[in-house]
Amino acid sequence: MMYPRLYICVIVITTLFFCCLRAMGQQKAMYSQYMFNGLALNPAYSATDEALTLTSLFRQQWVGLKGAPNTQTLSIHSPIKESNTSIGTLIMRDQIGEVITEQGGYLTVAQRVSIGENSFLAGGINVGISTYRADYSLNYEESPHSVNDPVFVNGSGNRANFGMGVMFFSQKYYVGVSSPHFYYRPFDALSDLKAAKPYRSHYILQGGYVMDITDNLKFKPHFIANYVNGSPLLIDFNVNLLISETIWLGASYRSFDSFNAIAQIYVLPKLAVSYSYDFTTTELAKVQSGSHEISLKFRLPVRGREYPRCYY
Repeated sequence: MMYPRLYICVIVITTLFFCCLRAMGQQKAMYSQYMFNGLALNPAYSATDEALTLTSLFRQQWVGLKGAPNTQTLSIHSPIKESNTSIGTLIMRDQIGEVITEQGGYLTVAQRVSIGENSFLAGGINVGISTYRADYSLNYEESPHSVNDPVFVNGSGNRANFGMGVMFFSQKYYVGVSSPHFYYRPFDALSDLKAAKPYRSHYILQGGYVMDITDNLKFKPHFIANYVNGSPLLIDFNVNLLISETIWLGASYRSFDSFNAIAQIYVLPKLAVSYSYDFTTTELAKVQSGSHEISLKFRLPVRGREYPRCYY
């Protein structure tokens, strides 16, 4: 049974889910702090944490470039009492340019089984809906001749999403494979999706390891590989140091894109604040000044369960 304040958190997040179910999109949003935002990448992730966890994230990509993407996510996940089942919710807001928007969110369920001493195998699924809208008519003032151009006709529609993932993990390491948007197709036959480009599923492989260097210093290397048919394999390598169980300092390299600096600090035992900055390595560096990302993570114990630190 959860503490009363946990019920309050659930009510608040549920309210936010129905009030804020409005999003904007690219295929699909990218993150520098994926290590602190696991539910967005793998629906099995909730099985790794023994606590009720709330995470919010804001990303502003390519600052200074008009129409650059920006993304916000809000997630909550928790184990169910003393069982091996966990549930979660994630809502997203993702935007590209001034005309393309997407709104949606999904629910997750994960189940884990013990396969060794302090090691587990977890499987999870996520289901949800989103609404896509392309307001190309906003370009009319800049291009008056486009009024009668079918290319600039507004489009909108509803989409259904189904995703899945598995994770093998202990308190020291994890390996996961997932496709959080495996089925992402029109939901309503009456929807007009002419403006929407066909979505290609993303397949994600990720893993990490936590190593004790001293009593007050931990080293954590990890990676993520993202594959989309027809696109180059995107790989992100990251290393982090945890100092006195309070401050994470790290750096990442994302292939074909950027170098990233990341920091997280526990301002309270249950509340962490994270910030990252991306140094772009492509030609876009000439017209923008990098990307910013900030996140908050709040963990609360669940009655009847242990409350160990979750390092990923």
